[in-house]
Amino acid sequence: MSNFIDWEKSQKTILFDSSMGLGLKSLGFDVNNPLWTAKALVTDPDKIYQVHREYFDAGSNIASTDSYQANLAGFIDQGYTRDEAEKWIKGSVQLAQKAREDSTGKQTKWVAGAIGPYGAYLADGSEYTGDYSLSDEDLRAFHQDRLDWLIAAGVDLLAIKTIPNFKEIQVLAQMISKYPDVPVYFSLSLKDAHHLSDGTDLHIVQDFLEKQPSIVAYGANCFHPRFADDAIKYFTENAKGDKDILIAPNAGGQYDPSVKKWGEPIDKVFSDNAPKWREEGAKWIGGCCEMKPEEMQAVHDELVQ
Repeated sequence: MSNFIDWEKSQKTILFDSSMGLGLKSLGFDVNNPLWTAKALVTDPDKIYQVHREYFDAGSNIASTDSYQANLAGFIDQGYTRDEAEKWIKGSVQLAQKAREDSTGKQTKWVAGAIGPYGAYLADGSEYTGDYSLSDEDLRAFHQDRLDWLIAAGVDLLAIKTIPNFKEIQVLAQMISKYPDVPVYFSLSLKDAHHLSDGTDLHIVQDFLEKQPSIVAYGANCFHPRFADDAIKYFTENAKGDKDILIAPNAGGQYDPSVKKWGEPIDKVFSDNAPKWREEGAKWIGGCCEMKPEEMQAVHDELVQ
């Protein structure tokens, strides 16, 4: 943990990727299946490696493993075994690590184990609504194996992403407390600039996350960029500790969960706005779902070089 923490505290800007689906589609992989990008762990691991490599080459500091929708329940539903699920989830870490080794990028690089919400498993868009209710025990059972396997595979940190439900946030925070040496960033799914997708005021969520010692950064991902300025302001005005604020909007396209496709994105939304987002207080900057490597390179050139 100390190596990452020491590095993180010394940075003015941290760039991270979240765009596995877009990258795989550009390589001809069909993400319209119940496992979404996780299916590529089974059939096309070389394409996952290539996506990671492209983002590292473009200047990303942090790669999120292709495990956002790779969970034991999803693999079991598709007829795979527990051993196979473990192999593929751990393999997602190895693919990102190999891409880091092979990348020509000169920046410091880290591998984050990605954990998506229960809503992503439902594959009905509920990661954008938080409209599901499970007991704490059921939520722990859903997340535990993936969490354990990612840590066992040697991730540098955990990326808990697109969480729309405050109850799920609380359960996940309790789970990661058992791994105090593993840094974590927490990224929320938004209803609007001031509310979690389930309607909880972001200041309530923020106050909770500020108290979790292993969380190094928090913010929001996969929301319309028109909310970005206000969301950053809402976070920064209530920040009390030394945790970083992160922001990773999509490019403004509308998502259709029935076909797992995004609508028309806004051109250059990341490179045009990243300097302003940093000035407003977001230290970690990424682009969820619709950020191409060329945009990552443009953001890197603008903010880092």
